[in-house]
Amino acid sequence: MTIILFILSFAIVAFGQPNLVSWLGPLSAILGFALFFRILLDISSMKKRFWLGTLWFALVQMVQLYWSLGHPFSYIYFAYALHVFLLGLQFGLVSLFINPERVRKVSGILGISGLWILLEWSRLYFFSGHPWNPVGLALSGSLYSRQLASLWGVYGLSFWVFFTNLCCLRVWKHFSRAGLAAAAGLALIPYAYGFIHLSAHQISEGASSTKVALVQTNFPIEESLPIGRGDFFSLVKDEWRQILELAKKAAGQGVDLMVLPELVVPYGTYFPVFDYDESVRVFSDIFGEDSASRLPEKWQHLAMNVDGKWMVNNAFWVQGLANVLEANIIAGLEDRDYLADGGFNNYTTAYMFRPHRHALQRYEKRVLVPMGEYIPFSFLSDLAAKYGISGSFAPGKSAKVFHGCQVPVGVSICYEETLGHMMRDNRLIGAEMLVNITNDGWFPGYGLHRSHLEHARLRTVEMGIPLVRACNTGVTCALDSFGRDIAVLGVSSNEQESAQDVLIADVPIYSYSTPYTQFGDYLIISLSAFFLVFSFFSDRIKMK
Repeated sequence: MTIILFILSFAIVAFGQPNLVSWLGPLSAILGFALFFRILLDISSMKKRFWLGTLWFALVQMVQLYWSLGHPFSYIYFAYALHVFLLGLQFGLVSLFINPERVRKVSGILGISGLWILLEWSRLYFFSGHPWNPVGLALSGSLYSRQLASLWGVYGLSFWVFFTNLCCLRVWKHFSRAGLAAAAGLALIPYAYGFIHLSAHQISEGASSTKVALVQTNFPIEESLPIGRGDFFSLVKDEWRQILELAKKAAGQGVDLMVLPELVVPYGTYFPVFDYDESVRVFSDIFGEDSASRLPEKWQHLAMNVDGKWMVNNAFWVQGLANVLEANIIAGLEDRDYLADGGFNNYTTAYMFRPHRHALQRYEKRVLVPMGEYIPFSFLSDLAAKYGISGSFAPGKSAKVFHGCQVPVGVSICYEETLGHMMRDNRLIGAEMLVNITNDGWFPGYGLHRSHLEHARLRTVEMGIPLVRACNTGVTCALDSFGRDIAVLGVSSNEQESAQDVLIADVPIYSYSTPYTQFGDYLIISLSAFFLVFSFFSDRIKMK
């Protein structure tokens, strides 16, 4: 029986996520963990409970983090093993407290649930944060149950999953009709809340929308290209030709905003590496001869005279495209700021270019990927150098909202959008739509693109605003303020990841205030800490 419960609970929880087997999610949210906890109730040894819990949850994470093995460099196997082990240890710690005495008491169940939430939340503060796979994702696959995140975020969903499972375990171990009714009510509350939430907002939901064009480039990552410097110049120029050909589909369609992915092309923002006349010729070939008259002048930040020859940079291409399309464009580019001491900081940035305007708006990525974008420890420098990684980007300091589009937009880069507290920063300074630019090309073919999207989907519900995403390798899409798909590029998972196309969508700009916007993670963290302390003192009082 123990082996059956171990395997069954593992299968339900490991695969019960919206990007894997979505219909298992509700079962995971009610009974998946309870099946495993039932095993622990028959184990008196704390040591055995700890290591069994560690093993079980590490196996769960091996499935849910399997996408990371798509990374081209072999050091990922060590990082993968370390991650699943550390996450397993967190669950092993909670497993120490799963015993008949605590499960019998509501205070014990609340304390265990609170402890787990504090452990999940703590992951945000190590190695740039680890937001992947909170157990609350089990409730995010349904339109109705995910709306509960508007109250207290994804960690609130995690609390509900844990609390519901423990209440079901309590009924299993100490059956009563009242307990069964309470557990059934807990399981249904997220869906009832979602129904009421959606019904209330459908009364107010307007028909206003903004037209966006989201470009998915499907370009190879630079480190995978074994070509020389001269060939690389030609490659990047060809990439711009491909971008312009894709963008032409949006011409004349009244697009307010076009979005290009993270680090859409190499060579930064302002390095003059393209011949001016050749660049103009590419625009003329694709958009017609008259497009040349709409290209920007040789402004100082776009062009430079190098040895008597005019050269332009990536900013020239984006500004030219904004002028030709008469649309605002957000593009992901690398940038460099020079310091007074002669040094410089490199940034991963998102720029917004407006038609026929000199002034640009810039956001600097705040959360950097360890080893990929910064080297966390000096002793890892030699290892990083073996994979072509030398030096680090500097992190940005604050959220930014871009103005000039139909609504103010808050920008995030890559997996920043999986961090609810960071996206809340955008909402608090006026964002009415979220824009994400991503390059998941570092992890091809193993499902990261779907996992990334399902984490991002919750941000729309938490903040009550729509989200659009432009990705190098999917999923490029637009979501409304309830996390519903408005438009998705590609049908099958493979098409969504590998398509090279532009998605044009009318995005409803209906937004609303949520309790999560007001209180963030503080609400569920405060409740969790209170329940943990309350449970501890309840045990102490009983001991006396």
